[in-house]
Amino acid sequence: MKKFLLFFTLTLSITSVQAQLLDRMRNKVERKLEQKIDESIDKATQPKKKTTTTETKSSSQTSSTSEVSSQTSSEPADKAASTVSADNVVAKPAVADLTSYSKFDFIPGDKIIMHEDFSQEATGDFPTNWNTRSGAEVVTLNNRSGKWLRLAQSGVFYPENIDNLPENFTVQMEVMANKDIAGIGQWMISLMETKNVDEKFSYADNLSWKGAANFKLCFQPAASGKGTMHYSTNLIGQQYKSGTPEFAKPEKLSVKIAIWRQKQRVRVYLDSTKVLDLPRALDANATLNSLVFSASNPEYDNKEGAFFMSNIVVAVGAPDLRNKLATEGKFSTNGILFDVNSDKIKPESYGSIQSIAQVLKDNASLKVNIIGHTDADGNDAGNLELSKRRALAVKQTLSNTFGIEAARLESDGKGKTEPVDSNDTPAGKANNRRVEFIKL
Repeated sequence: MKKFLLFFTLTLSITSVQAQLLDRMRNKVERKLEQKIDESIDKATQPKKKTTTTETKSSSQTSSTSEVSSQTSSEPADKAASTVSADNVVAKPAVADLTSYSKFDFIPGDKIIMHEDFSQEATGDFPTNWNTRSGAEVVTLNNRSGKWLRLAQSGVFYPENIDNLPENFTVQMEVMANKDIAGIGQWMISLMETKNVDEKFSYADNLSWKGAANFKLCFQPAASGKGTMHYSTNLIGQQYKSGTPEFAKPEKLSVKIAIWRQKQRVRVYLDSTKVLDLPRALDANATLNSLVFSASNPEYDNKEGAFFMSNIVVAVGAPDLRNKLATEGKFSTNGILFDVNSDKIKPESYGSIQSIAQVLKDNASLKVNIIGHTDADGNDAGNLELSKRRALAVKQTLSNTFGIEAARLESDGKGKTEPVDSNDTPAGKANNRRVEFIKL
């Protein structure tokens, strides 16, 4: 009987302790949840400032918004961080999943003349070498890396260093809108022939303008609860496509845009989808000399409505892998992209790798050495190792995805030792980050 009473008493004690522990854990979780909820409410209700509307050239405009974080720096694309091994052993490359871009045939131009990621700009400022008569500011976002230009009011915005877009060029960029974007809010990119600054401001946001050669692409992500895309040229006039899921509120408020001009022909890609292929969009000899962006009424429904854009890359020239391998014995491309400090190939590289694979398939005896190159950011050993891993990743993708015999491919890396451009500008660094193919 005494043993039973002792056992019973111990059981009650253990149960009581467990209950107390559970209560403490539950209370701790509840306090954490309440803290998170309070933080979310504070963030959502934090007052925000609006940019000014005076004409601005590299002016300083500060604001604070709920989607803007306190971080003010973005990581260089090829910074050799401590995570990159400096060992001589080449690690196994990351596996590239290119299936979602298997119909993506976009190939960027040969030479990058503009690479704008706003990494050299101070947050809260209007970017240097840009112009506007409205207001915009460089910000960082709490859900995206890097810096972005925030367009929170109607206006025209353009980089002043673009004055010639030849008959063959490409434009790539990322555009986003926040959840507060107005139903009538529009964002537009215009590739134009203009005579002066006033024409940029007067006609950049006019889809029906036919005064000179131009191609314009406009998005209204919240139109009628689904996205709408407008486009126009001076030859075909204004057109539109309703229901563009690639950029539509609320499901898809960010998109990667690629525009490819080849003389008369203009192609447009949204993420992995080719949405336009216009064989006679422009005159073959049309001279375009302006890249202009505009925003219309992003804040009409809610003062916090805004568009964001970054990672603008303009490249000129028509890639000619087949001819360069035959005449020069080598070919270099900036079209094979990698994640930061990684050998993982980005899916949008599919078009460039596919074109290389096709040349190798058409020339069964051709063998190549694949050489990786980086910019000068980071330490020498880290850059060398990274370049070797990236070259190996391209080799394995050509073999595993496109069926090129591994015996026909060699790989190596040169790190930052053979630059082809300055490492003092974003565009120069982007040109130095490349993959080279040398005929064996």
